[in-house]
Amino acid sequence: MDALRRLLVIAVLVTVLLAGTAAAARTAPLVVDHTSTDLSAVPASAIANAAATLHIAYGHTSHGSQLISGLTGLTSFAGAPLPPSTYAFNDGGTGGALDLNDYFADGDLGNPDFSTWASETRTYLNRAENHDVNVVMWAWCGEVSGASEANINTYLSLMDALEQDYPSVTFVYMTGHLDGSGVSGNLNLRNNQIRDWCRSHNRVLYDFADIESYDPDGNGYLALGADDGCNYNGGNWAQAWQASHTEGTDWYYCYPAHTEHVNGNRKAYAAWQLFARLAGWNEDGPTPTPTTTPATIPGVVEAENYNVGGENVAYYDTTPGNSGGAYRHDDVDIEAIAGGYTVAYIRNGEWLEYDVAVNRTAAYRLSARVASPNAMARMEVLVDGAPAFTIAVPNTGGYETFADAAAPEHWMLAAGPHNLTVLFPVGSMNLDRLALLADQPGAFPGGSTAPLDPNGDGLYEDANGNGRTDFADVVLFFNQMTWIGANEPIAAFDYNSNGRIDFADVVWLFNHL
Repeated sequence: MDALRRLLVIAVLVTVLLAGTAAAARTAPLVVDHTSTDLSAVPASAIANAAATLHIAYGHTSHGSQLISGLTGLTSFAGAPLPPSTYAFNDGGTGGALDLNDYFADGDLGNPDFSTWASETRTYLNRAENHDVNVVMWAWCGEVSGASEANINTYLSLMDALEQDYPSVTFVYMTGHLDGSGVSGNLNLRNNQIRDWCRSHNRVLYDFADIESYDPDGNGYLALGADDGCNYNGGNWAQAWQASHTEGTDWYYCYPAHTEHVNGNRKAYAAWQLFARLAGWNEDGPTPTPTTTPATIPGVVEAENYNVGGENVAYYDTTPGNSGGAYRHDDVDIEAIAGGYTVAYIRNGEWLEYDVAVNRTAAYRLSARVASPNAMARMEVLVDGAPAFTIAVPNTGGYETFADAAAPEHWMLAAGPHNLTVLFPVGSMNLDRLALLADQPGAFPGGSTAPLDPNGDGLYEDANGNGRTDFADVVLFFNQMTWIGANEPIAAFDYNSNGRIDFADVVWLFNHL
């Protein structure tokens, strides 16, 4: 029992320490509506950043599920601006996907009443295993149609209280879905009440009703009596649009509740705009400038972010000027592609240099996202001047068709700063990005050696690597849960197989000593 008491004391202390610091006050409202449904405008870097930083809890019933249906269908949509797997999501964020806990609580904003959702949110956020949740979203079903001004004021007041009590969490407001009552109907009046509050108080709004009020060409249907099924007094705009456009190219099947596929598509596009903007992407911002911050490893190195140079030459290009005309203004050729940029027109003998920051000592493997119309191109990567990796670039089908190619070598990297030099002995290729990922778990902060898998089951129960499983492993694991979730392979430490690193894994480890 002494050991159990110690564990409980540690749990209380760490819960307090992990409560988080207040997020900076928003200086302008963030409104996602029908003007935020251009998915091609969201770069791959913004999608990746959202997946890396957001932990979302989403509560809803059937109408709110339209987002999830759309998001799910997007992951296999061949017509997506980026490879469909880019938009992956799951509960826990495993495999580099966005962490989205769908149906994290029962009911919706008005079911069973106008306040239960708030107490359920508090209960959820107060659990130690949910300390990393930083976005909470709730959707309405049909309750706004019959809501009074006082009902909506209750909703706004409860949201405001949550924002005050949980300053490190972003709470996303929503409007109710269309019901055919038009501009002067109670639904639109109550939705405007929500919109006015969000704009005047600099809040975050996902405008559910506005998104379904417009078709992809910008034609509006609210004034024509549009409802949640996309019906209006002239027909069904979604069915007409789908019939005149190509399924699989312009839109995709996703079977959203109560509505048509293209409406679910647009809900998903707007959701990704929301996630990207919550993670810091500014769709109205200027053309990005080259980063001078070393890329964090394990992680991705964007090809266009080679070292700036200065007194030390950071690249070699055989032709003057940027032939692609994008992103930078030196001699390296860079083209804009869907979701980002690629180093293009690579010729024999050219090279690029990158600084990286390795956050843990481990053996690493390298892959590159490349495009080439032939199978002759080759890359060599030096680490701190020493040859480390070689990648034979395959024929991907053309300079616009990208695929991942892996180096057969593994290379041990110590924690700390390192320099990568990427050589192109044989060019005729484009390079989008590099990925350096660790092969085996490394030592946790506070641990002296790498974790061990005592019974060979793929789970590293010996967290401190001292050759035995004991209470010290439980304490170390508990203290480093957040770090483990961000830096280690999830599957190696997801003891209870729920797809994420959380307090339930601590309990499992304690019970299996």
